Amino acid sequence: MWLSFLWLATLYVMAMANTTDSGSSTTRIPIEDNIILPTQQFTSDITTLNSTTAKPAIGYNSFPYVVSIGAMVNGYYKHLCVGVIISNKNLLSVSHCIKPPKPVHQGKLHVIGGSDRLNGKIEPRFVVKIKTHPSFKVLKGYDIAVVEVSPEFPLNDGRFKSLSFNLNPPSDGFEASMVGWGRVKIGEMKVLKQTPFRIIGNQKCIHSHRFVYLRNTDFCAVHLKGSQGACDGDSGAPLMDVEKEQLFGLLSYGRNACQPLMPYAFTRVGIFSDWIEENMSSEGYMKIGKTK
Repeated sequence: MWLSFLWLATLYVMAMANTTDSGSSTTRIPIEDNIILPTQQFTSDITTLNSTTAKPAIGYNSFPYVVSIGAMVNGYYKHLCVGVIISNKNLLSVSHCIKPPKPVHQGKLHVIGGSDRLNGKIEPRFVVKIKTHPSFKVLKGYDIAVVEVSPEFPLNDGRFKSLSFNLNPPSDGFEASMVGWGRVKIGEMKVLKQTPFRIIGNQKCIHSHRFVYLRNTDFCAVHLKGSQGACDGDSGAPLMDVEKEQLFGLLSYGRNACQPLMPYAFTRVGIFSDWIEENMSSEGYMKIGKTK
């Protein structure tokens, strides 16, 4: 059977946060065919926020457009998923992380970045607004969200940078990289890593790998090498051309978390370009960079 552990992780956060959105409804995640939404792993990546003002040295971050979205749990920062900076106030992530069956109140969510590492002296930002796609349903596509933060990202200081996204979908056979923290052991340093993937056509993915939930808002990519594929905590991680700094997709789900040489489903970002711009902050944001 396909197994999703998203609801377990979500209920844990809610128990710690002790808050819910008023009027929110609870949705049951279908447990079929081994599908895994690769969100958080609560036993392995809790970090102490040592400072709210200290800043890492400029140039310390190899991927300045990637940030962590997390929650405060008993005074500790708990990484949930990955975000991608697209303006000085906004980032992209996936709806299934931010709007799971019982959503975490946005006031309990934080964003940290500016460093390859999740621990150490980091500067948290507050999530002030979340917009998940209205058509999102688990395993039915539209797995994308726009998040607004405060204070804004200082995009000119070397620690943070906005990422452009490609309007055209990646072609079959195109090789790209996923950037995320993945799964780590207790006490292990959490460092951003680059993982290679190759795009395969949706029909091939459906027929050869039985990814029957793929929609036209998704695309499929196979992990190419290494001992670990997409893992817990990589949800929302960008699949991108690192050299050209162009974003193609956001990690949505896979069959079994962390399995090497296996396919994973990513949300097509370019198809949502109009919706993204409509839901970005209207005050002071830098124009989104789109490439064709």
